[in-house]
Amino acid sequence: MGELMNKIRLHDGLVYDRHAYGMGPGRDPELLAGGLEPPSELELKGMESLSPVELEVFQHKMTSIVEEARDVYMALSISEGIITGDMNTSIFTAEGDPAVVATGIFFHTLLNYPQVKYILKYYRNDPTVGLRDGDVFFFNDPTCGGVHTFDMFVSSPIFHKDELIGWAEVGGHQGECGSISPGGFSPTATTRWEEGLHVGALRIGDNWELRQDILDFFLNSVRNPFVFASDLKARVATCKRIRDRVLREVERRGDAQVAGGLRKILSASADLARLRISQLNDGIYRSVIFNDGVGLESGLIRLPTTVVKEGDQLTVINQGVSPENDKGPQHATWHLMRASMGVYLFTYFFRGLSPNIGLLEPIRTLVEGPSVANCGAEVAHGEGTTISAMNVQNLHVIGSKMMFDSIYKMSVSAPFSRNVMIYVYAGTNSYGYRAANFTGTQNLAGQGARFDMDGEHASGFYWASVTDAGEVEESDMRLPMVTLARMVDKDIHGFGKYRGGTPAVEISSAPVQGCELTTRGASDRLSHNPGLFGGYSGPPNPRFVIKNVDVFGQLSNREDEVDLSQYSLAKSHVLEGDYQFSYSSKPTEHFKYGDLFIHSVGGGGGYGDVLEREPEDVMADLRDNVISVEVARRVYRVVFDQETFRVDDEATLADRQLAREERKRRGMPFEKFIAEWSKLRPSEEKLRFYGEWPEPNAPGYSRLFWGLFV
Repeated sequence: MGELMNKIRLHDGLVYDRHAYGMGPGRDPELLAGGLEPPSELELKGMESLSPVELEVFQHKMTSIVEEARDVYMALSISEGIITGDMNTSIFTAEGDPAVVATGIFFHTLLNYPQVKYILKYYRNDPTVGLRDGDVFFFNDPTCGGVHTFDMFVSSPIFHKDELIGWAEVGGHQGECGSISPGGFSPTATTRWEEGLHVGALRIGDNWELRQDILDFFLNSVRNPFVFASDLKARVATCKRIRDRVLREVERRGDAQVAGGLRKILSASADLARLRISQLNDGIYRSVIFNDGVGLESGLIRLPTTVVKEGDQLTVINQGVSPENDKGPQHATWHLMRASMGVYLFTYFFRGLSPNIGLLEPIRTLVEGPSVANCGAEVAHGEGTTISAMNVQNLHVIGSKMMFDSIYKMSVSAPFSRNVMIYVYAGTNSYGYRAANFTGTQNLAGQGARFDMDGEHASGFYWASVTDAGEVEESDMRLPMVTLARMVDKDIHGFGKYRGGTPAVEISSAPVQGCELTTRGASDRLSHNPGLFGGYSGPPNPRFVIKNVDVFGQLSNREDEVDLSQYSLAKSHVLEGDYQFSYSSKPTEHFKYGDLFIHSVGGGGGYGDVLEREPEDVMADLRDNVISVEVARRVYRVVFDQETFRVDDEATLADRQLAREERKRRGMPFEKFIAEWSKLRPSEEKLRFYGEWPEPNAPGYSRLFWGLFV
């Protein structure tokens, strides 16, 4: 432990470097918390035979294999999440360490190694199970190393003759899993038993053939058996494609070089990660985000992140976390908190390095438990990604500050949009079979502003680096809803010297037969999309639906063009109906023909002072309908002709100077500010899920800043 880590004191009686639960059927938390396995004799032999150049060629070949598999999986699937990129394909070492990834979702591959390690430790030599070429294993249990029950995975060993060379792994967001809510997301769930199938490492096939009895069991456990069967078979076919391609390389290189090459990729990645970390300034960095709800109820939840950087090591600490509760599914596990960090680390912090689990070797993860971030096994886990995403947003803010004064400044930005609200539609689709899933609009979130430019609009999915929103005509066929419009809308991003990206807003309606809708989300009042260095946060994102609107009838009876944007609907009520703005997590509800759903996943935060934004850039945003006149005048303080958009430069300079003077008048000495600030306390109603105030696990805490104990 370094000098800086000696300044950190963890709370007594709580766990930090492991899970808050123990072993269970199919579950061994020690396998989840362990690092890379030591190389085998076969791997050591192969590692010695690969020069740096040969390793580069080998890694390129393995990457080509999983990228081909990614295309195969997406082409074979009929699930909305998989088709649009909420998935992964990968190759593991023989010992179960993820070595090569092609994915929309990095953290999928950083989670699902435990099923392989469990198989190797407990099943390989078990006479009732064993391990053979052509075996197919299924897995989705979040307590055993998964995400939530509606993310499902298949793994298969890769044997050459009798030698285990590695593993093929394929998985993604299946959706329907037999939970109490169609489509998997269950905002009302309070225990894991309400969240559908919980399957550890289960062998479901032999010699690449699925067992019919197990398949029948699965299909009898979900609402959409046709979709479930089709996508399960797609995973198996894709695993076999990976296995066949790897064996071709074995025929060229031999067992040792392929097995050793996979292991050497990981060791090389770990070395590169240490080098990058060593080039940043040592220090202790902190950030905190609050959630505003638990299950179906409002209330504050706290998630702080501290990063200690010393030499070539990082320690990421989540301390002062709100306790777990029995009110809803927003509970994360130690392994999910660790794996989710890959979303920021791989895309920004370790930009340019190959994504695999080796990059996590110089990073120690300490997550306080039991808490909402490191919970027990029995509580509901379905929305644990809400909690782990709060950690990722904190890490993004911290990492950008760490890299600002470094050669990696190109990676500095406000966090990607995560003001999540998900609409899960359920019912019979246009093809006549039952479906339950979300649309590709999840993949059209706004990017955070960079240090040198605006964030991109509708640029991707928070968890996924490579995604596609899909075509609305196709999703209308696969899902029981009708899309009326997708657009980049006004005033739903963070403002700043550089503005955040705006999400696409989807306006959709219930079809003739109506549909079921379950919604889940966070950040209804408090944004999870912070700005950076003075930039505004992306705004909160509550649920917005219009009932009893008969949109099709109203549109057909009007001769004027109706603006169906979220901005226009919310501000001007251009259609007659029952307008409902509410907490985003809602139980399953039936909507009738013509009801409207207004949906986005939020805009990115801004960067820098709004008063430093170029006035002509403000006018460009106005012309593009990205901001309103009110924002241009009241936020950016630009004076202009509202018909020609011509800027009055002198008046703008004067108004901005006036704004700076107003800021000074609002300011006060720090001693006065902190004296008043320290007296503030939310109501008991808001603190009922929070824990002790202000530090959830430290009764009587009285220091001026959170997390300071030494």
